[in-house]
Amino acid sequence: MAGTRYVHATKGTTSGSFDTPAKPARSVGAALKAAAAGDTVVILDAATYFEDELVIDKPLTLTSAYLQAHPQADPSDPRFDVRPLPTLAPKPDAQHRVLRVSGAPGRPLGPVVVSGLRIARGRAVHVPGSADPALGAGGGIAVVDTDDVRIERCVIAACRTQSAPLAAWPEADRTALRQDVVDLVDTLVPPFAEVVLNAAISAANTLIRNLPGGIAPIPSFDRNAVKTIIGREFDTHIPPGKPVNWLAGQAFGGGVAAVWSSAVIRNCRIQGNSAQGRGSGVAVVGYGWPTVENCWIDKNRSGDQGRLDGGGIGAEISLPGRLTRDLSEVDLVRFLRGKAAAARSALASVAMPGPIDLMHFAQWLLDPAQPPVITDNVRRLMVFLPTGYRRPELLFRELFYVFAATALALGRWDAWNEAEIKAARSRSITVKNAVITDNVCGDDGGGVYGSVLSRIAVTGCRIEGNSAPGAGGGVRLTMGSAGAFTGCTITRNVCGTRPGVQMSKARPAWSLTVGGLTITIPAEPSRPVATPGGGGISVRNADVALTTTAIGTTPGGPTGNLTSDHPGGGLLVYADTEGDMAGFPDLWTTIQHEVFEIRDIRVTVDASCRITGNGAGFRAGPTPVTTPLFAKGGGFFFLRGAFPDAPTPQVSVTDVAATVRGNIAQVHPYESRVEPHVTVRASHDVCIQDRKALKEWTETNDAPLVKGGTLRWP
Repeated sequence: MAGTRYVHATKGTTSGSFDTPAKPARSVGAALKAAAAGDTVVILDAATYFEDELVIDKPLTLTSAYLQAHPQADPSDPRFDVRPLPTLAPKPDAQHRVLRVSGAPGRPLGPVVVSGLRIARGRAVHVPGSADPALGAGGGIAVVDTDDVRIERCVIAACRTQSAPLAAWPEADRTALRQDVVDLVDTLVPPFAEVVLNAAISAANTLIRNLPGGIAPIPSFDRNAVKTIIGREFDTHIPPGKPVNWLAGQAFGGGVAAVWSSAVIRNCRIQGNSAQGRGSGVAVVGYGWPTVENCWIDKNRSGDQGRLDGGGIGAEISLPGRLTRDLSEVDLVRFLRGKAAAARSALASVAMPGPIDLMHFAQWLLDPAQPPVITDNVRRLMVFLPTGYRRPELLFRELFYVFAATALALGRWDAWNEAEIKAARSRSITVKNAVITDNVCGDDGGGVYGSVLSRIAVTGCRIEGNSAPGAGGGVRLTMGSAGAFTGCTITRNVCGTRPGVQMSKARPAWSLTVGGLTITIPAEPSRPVATPGGGGISVRNADVALTTTAIGTTPGGPTGNLTSDHPGGGLLVYADTEGDMAGFPDLWTTIQHEVFEIRDIRVTVDASCRITGNGAGFRAGPTPVTTPLFAKGGGFFFLRGAFPDAPTPQVSVTDVAATVRGNIAQVHPYESRVEPHVTVRASHDVCIQDRKALKEWTETNDAPLVKGGTLRWP
């Protein structure tokens, strides 16, 4: 039969069963140890309890007498006085989280309720190899490997997480991977095939001589020169001593972390927490789909290192469940290296490119900003090998991408669990009637961030006043994730707050001998790069559905969401590569394509939505950016990139003229970077750039895309 245990800081004792209010425990930890499964532990006073890390590993309720007497008390209301709630905190100078609710894989606890408490000043520290099943996540509360948990009517404040220092890459691992990549040259073009390849190059050069445009002939294939190029580029991307990055949720969730858990967090105030990982307020790690309801998530901010996305909420669900949970990039690369022999075998019988392929590819290399002439990964790599001296970085990127994609295609279910990925495609995190305000991240997603096939359903929420130095002042979704926003207001968020304009990396000139010719690879100066924007919402390779949702405020602003010298004041969506993973070219894209099988993305905006009053080319204030370069699409900006394995966007904006209006983009008129020799008069409301079709559409010329008032693209 379930019983009740009592706690009182001054009237309590140090021993006994603590089962009457007259003889309570002096500490919460003692009462939890005495409690049996199904018991309720009640804190009778409003004292501060300085405790060791509290662990709940049985079904029970931990609550306060105050909440029992005031069951409708609502800490999520800014007017609520938090002082009557008892406070749980670490002992002075201790570095540990406050509370962990801990099950085990396949062995959930049963019902656990934590309610009516203040959780303060916790500090969860990620220590590799430690016994902490939460990996340093959840500075205030971590819920691990159990679902039937409710955290209700609590205040979680001033907690933090700390990630482990970044060690240097083991040189043995780095050089072994380097050799794997360089040796692919011998796999793809074995010595006996050189004659065939060089004959094709000779025939291609005959064709090239008859072409206009000054295309340089292709030198004969030189195995050692190609290996030199690849080795040099490898060392540029992954140099000796490169820091190892953590990948799997370590130190996420400054306030609360659901780690392989579908906990419910309801009517809580989560305020002033910080994290050296994603989700400074609330984090979701691993295969769990929690509910966050009626919460106020406010003024949380990133720490000074780690994966600094998601100032309010951060989610990273679809991790490689068959690998270690304490995953670093070295662990993932070691897995890929374990598939290297199988990858080489799969690539060993690739046909040599023909003269026509080589000729067209040599033309394309003069302007790689154009859509690629060959979209099959392996065939494209084969024509890169003899021509890649012109674009060494592109050659290396292509080689590494094909290596990683082949390895993952052969062994994805040796790293990921197929059943877990299936669940991740169909289940969603629920965020309902929450207020997400004034949070700050260190990278992307000031208010909300979802990555790695994380789906999130957001209903009746206000996402306001958040900021991100990178993409997505209010919301950032990426890497096969999905967001459904219904009845929400997303306004006064700001992104792109890093000072100045991001620049590409300068590369010095260097020379090598290819096919008996000495060729100089020209220097590449640093140059401005358009980084992603999205003041309200930024979406990369993810789905987004907007229903009865306002992005921005009064038309004619900019008083709504802002992005500095970046596109997409209100909404940005782009389908392209996921970019580098800590130096590894397009490795995130490989996972997205081969494991998550993301082939297209869907963007829908219904007629009850409003994207108004947003600005591109403004800093908070709003203050116009001086001489902006990339501030286009004040309302929305959609981009389809040229990366061959990028998903295909499917966009529908209902009643676009009424839905998207009254926004401002600072750059106008401008010469299109996508559609040659076209001057774009304005893109205040709409900007669509299609690098595959070489077209740019704005509100000045989008009539062909609008049928019955609905904009559909492509």
